[in-house]
Amino acid sequence: MAAGSGEDLERRVGDLLDRVPGYRGYRAKEDRRDADRRVREHVATAFAAQAERVDRVARDLAAQRRIMDVGPVDEFSRTLRHLIDRVRTATYGYGGLMGDRDVDEGALDQLRQFDEGLLSGVQELDQPIRELEGALASGGDLAAPARAGTSAVRTILARLDLRSQVVETGKPAPRHSILRVLELPSGEPRAPVYDLHEGDALAILGDDFLVDSRIEVDAGDSSFRLFRLTGGTTEQWLLAPKQAGGTLALMSPVEGPPPGSGETMIAGTAYAAQATGSGDSQVIGVGGKSERRGLQFTLLAGVNDPALRGVVLDWGGEHLVLAGKEVHPDDVEIFGRPSPRIN
Repeated sequence: MAAGSGEDLERRVGDLLDRVPGYRGYRAKEDRRDADRRVREHVATAFAAQAERVDRVARDLAAQRRIMDVGPVDEFSRTLRHLIDRVRTATYGYGGLMGDRDVDEGALDQLRQFDEGLLSGVQELDQPIRELEGALASGGDLAAPARAGTSAVRTILARLDLRSQVVETGKPAPRHSILRVLELPSGEPRAPVYDLHEGDALAILGDDFLVDSRIEVDAGDSSFRLFRLTGGTTEQWLLAPKQAGGTLALMSPVEGPPPGSGETMIAGTAYAAQATGSGDSQVIGVGGKSERRGLQFTLLAGVNDPALRGVVLDWGGEHLVLAGKEVHPDDVEIFGRPSPRIN
């Protein structure tokens, strides 16, 4: 389930949690333990019904002596039964969200997202189970839906692990962790840094920054964002492609005119174009957002050092040229925006 925000997220969370009998939410301290128990009981019961369907397929395979097909289905069943045991037996201490001390508002919001993720997991498992049952009836391949089901269960287990961490510590988890475990299996994966917002804190190679503003470039599969960072000694920008696996880069503005159509020198360094295109752009900051404008863009890499990166944005006579170096995703730690505390 993709981590969302705003009215759509609240509506989605409310619709799912309203199905849990007796659920009253986590805002009141006296309701938190009861809400946690009700959600876990509801989810475990739903998963148990699905596990029985998978077990029924396994029993039918054994009866038909389709021994070669039993392995993947049995693994799916065992992984799902392990999830059910984890959900039912999860216990927490008296600290964190279940204690008497102040609780981080952001942690409460994340707990609601995790509960939505667990409830959505029931829906996500339904598709591979139905395909498994269909393959049994038609004599088709059962390995693919069984492996898809096992993979989905492992994703739900990761959600449960991070949920437990938030419950036990009473503190929100890093945003990139949230996005990773709440991502829809069928959705197009995108880089966690792409969802940074103004005021978010992050560290790059150990240096701390705050996001000041961003430039969004909407160009389909080539979409990217540039985040202006404060906290360093010079003006710096973080390049974040939309698609996961794209190259991140930490850059600074470069003085002088942009390179011409046949020119690849920027600040005395030779670059080669990696991608060119056009799209719509918008500048967004704490003071608001600009009108959308069309632009041409070029993404570049160093000729002699491929780790060097450059960006040229052209708004029809107005230019921004950035140059810097590639950053590995493991060197970027996202903390998110500090949240107000409640009693």
